[in-house]
Amino acid sequence: MRLVGFSILFYYISISQASFHEQYRVPKTCTEKWESYVYNNKEYIIQNLGLTWENAKILCRGHQNGTLAILDTKEKAEFVAEILSESQLPIESAWVAARRSSSDDPGGYRWPNGVELPRTSMDILSSSDSEGEGTKHFPLWLNRTHVPVPEGGADCVSVERVHHDHPVFVDLQCLLERPFICERDIQEDIPVKEMKVVRCHSGIYRLFDGRLDWHQAAAYCVLNKMSLANIGSMRCLKKLGMTMLKTRPSVETAWIGARGELGHWTWVDSGVNIFQLPAYTDATGVQWPPIRDRSDVKQSGCLQLDRHATHPPIFMEARCERKMRFICYQSGQINLGQPLSDDNRYYVLIRQRLYWQHAYDNCLRMNGSLASIDSSDTLTQLLLAMGEDRDEPIKHIWISGRLNMSKDSFDAVTYYWQNPYNGRKIHHPLLNKDSSLMSYMPPWLEEEFSMDSSCLNLDRQEHLNGLVYGMPCDTPQYSICVIEKALRQATIESTTESS
Repeated sequence: MRLVGFSILFYYISISQASFHEQYRVPKTCTEKWESYVYNNKEYIIQNLGLTWENAKILCRGHQNGTLAILDTKEKAEFVAEILSESQLPIESAWVAARRSSSDDPGGYRWPNGVELPRTSMDILSSSDSEGEGTKHFPLWLNRTHVPVPEGGADCVSVERVHHDHPVFVDLQCLLERPFICERDIQEDIPVKEMKVVRCHSGIYRLFDGRLDWHQAAAYCVLNKMSLANIGSMRCLKKLGMTMLKTRPSVETAWIGARGELGHWTWVDSGVNIFQLPAYTDATGVQWPPIRDRSDVKQSGCLQLDRHATHPPIFMEARCERKMRFICYQSGQINLGQPLSDDNRYYVLIRQRLYWQHAYDNCLRMNGSLASIDSSDTLTQLLLAMGEDRDEPIKHIWISGRLNMSKDSFDAVTYYWQNPYNGRKIHHPLLNKDSSLMSYMPPWLEEEFSMDSSCLNLDRQEHLNGLVYGMPCDTPQYSICVIEKALRQATIESTTESS
C-alpha cells in the first residue's frame, strides 16, 4: 500500500533576511493542488482545491496544523498577492481567515486574532483608478457597485489581485467553493512510518510511529484512504494491545478514531456513539465500551488506546493536542450503524479485498455465510448492498459457488456449480435445460466452463442489473456476508449467558 507521508505534503523553503519582495521563492517542486512559500517565520500554503470557507478552515486546522491566512498587515497582504501573481496555479481568488457573523454584526469583519478588517467607503477601490494609485491604501476592497450582494449574505473574505500583484479583499457568500490559503508556523518535518499491521474481522489496522496530535493523525489516515481506528470487539482489542506491547519500541498509547463533545462520544467514521454495542461483537453490554471509568467520563477530548497497566488495553480520554502514535484502519465491512437487511437477514459488505476462500471463511467466522443467489429478491438485496445510491458503487463481489468437475467411466467430463455452504447445485442454463424444474436461474454470463475460473463472482452492471460468472479464486476482491437475524440474536444471548 502506497502511503502519502507528511514529508511529501509539506515543502519547506529557506529564506534570507531581505525585504519582503525578495523573501519568497517560487517552489522548486509543487503539485497541481498546492504550493508553499515562507515569509517572516510563517509558511503560506496555497491550496488549489475548491471548498467552502468553513471546510477550508477545517482543512487548514486538521491537515496543515494551522489556520486560514491572517493578512492583518499591508506587508502580509502584499506578499500573498505577489506569490499569487507568481504561482503556477490558476487561482483568481482564495479564502483567507477574516469574516463576520452576519450583516448585522456590529464588530464587522475581523481576523481570528481579533484585529479588525475595516470596510468603509474610503477602503473601496475606485473604478476610475486605472493607474493603480489607490493600491497603496490598506486595506483595499473590491468595488461591488455592479456586483449584487447574494441573498445569503457576503460574510466571508477572499483575497484577489488587481494591477497584477496588488491585494484586494472581496466579501463573498461563505458557501461558495474557492481555493484557499493556509498559514502556519515554520516547523520541522514530522516523519511517519508504519510499525505493524493487525488483521481483525472488522478490517486491517495499521500502527504508525509519528508523534502527531489527534487532528493531524486523523488527517494522515484520511489522506491515505483510511480512518482513525474504530474498534468493535474484545478480540481485536486484545490483538492490538499485544501488538503494541511486542512492537519495538513498545507503544503504550495511540490515537484511535473517536471524539467527545459535550459528553457525547462518537466514532468519527460512522457517527455512532461509542457506548452503543457494535452490531457484530464478542463483547457484552457489561464489557462495552472498555473505557477507563464509565462513572466519570470527561465531557470532551479525543480517544486513545492505553495499555499502561492493563491487558487488554482500555479506551482513555485525552486532550486532542497531545502528540502520540496512532492507529489507522481500513474497514472490512459497511459501517452505517445497521447494515442493509430484509425481514430475515443482514447483508454485510466486506470492504476488504480477499481471495475467495478467505472471503468464505471470513463469513463463517462472523456466524454467517458468503452470499448466495437463490431468488430475484436476494439478488436485488446484494446489488443494493454493492452500492445503490452511493458515490462509489462496488462492481464485483465474491458469492458462494464453486465449479466442480467429474468424469464417468468413459472419461466424459461433467461440470456443475455448487454452493459449498449448503451442498446445493446452482442452476445453469447449459446444465439445466428444463426451466420448469428450476426455482430460480441466476443471470449467467455466456461462457465456457473452465477450472481456471472456478469461484463464483457477481457483477453489478447498471443500477440493479446483475451478472454472474466464474473468476480465478486468487483474485482479491470484496464480498458480502449474509447473517440470519435469529442466529445473530441467539449468538448475542449465548455470549451474555456465558459471561
